[in-house]
Amino acid sequence: MSDQNKWATHSTSTMDCGLRYNTQKRQWSLVDFAALTQMVQVLEFGARKYDVDNWRKGLSYRQCMESCLRHLIAFLEGEDIDPESGLNHLGHAMSNIMFLMSFENDPELKSKCDDRRKL
Repeated sequence: MSDQNKWATHSTSTMDCGLRYNTQKRQWSLVDFAALTQMVQVLEFGARKYDVDNWRKGLSYRQCMESCLRHLIAFLEGEDIDPESGLNHLGHAMSNIMFLMSFENDPELKSKCDDRRKL
C-alpha cells in the first residue's frame, strides 16, 4: 500500500457540503468505541485499586505481558469475566496492550520498563 493510501484518502465529501481535505488523517470513525468501554472499565478498576494513572509511572513489560496472557488464556478457556474485578478478560488484555503501546511511544519509559528477554 502506498503512503498516499495509508490513511483516509477522501479529500471531499459526497454530500452537498463544504470541502474537507482529510487525506492522510486518521480515520477515528473506524474505531468501535463500545469495545473500548471494556478497557475503560478495567482502567477505572485499576484507578480504584492502585491509584489514578498509576500505570503511567511505568510497569515491567514482562508483568504486563504475563497479565495480558493470563487474561487471554482464561478467555480462550471459556471464562469471559475475571473473578476478582467482575470485568471482561478481554478488557484486561486490552489494558495491558495499551500500557505496552504507551511505553513503546515514550523512550524514557521504554528504557526504564522494557525488561523483555532479548534473544
